[in-house]
Amino acid sequence: MKDAYYFSHDSNARNDQRLMKLRMKYGPEGYGIYFMIIEILRDTENYTLHISDVQSICFDVRVDKDKVLDILKNYNLFVFEGDFFYSKSLSRRMEKLD
Repeated sequence: MKDAYYFSHDSNARNDQRLMKLRMKYGPEGYGIYFMIIEILRDTENYTLHISDVQSICFDVRVDKDKVLDILKNYNLFVFEGDFFYSKSLSRRMEKLD
């Protein structure tokens, strides 16, 4: 059995204005995609992914590339540094656990 790793999650995350805008466009699907990306990032070294990983994210969450890229780039939920991206919120939360 694979280990499952913990990260904290605010019970009112859905009320964050950025996530509210995401939900307004994509409904619960967008919210689920966002948290699936966060879970994927949680399982990576340094909680960071390369933009070339988008295709495998799309396969994993069964969503088209345009939707994933829109969620990554247009809601101020992820930070891009060159060709890499991460969640500032996840990184901050993981600092406490690490």
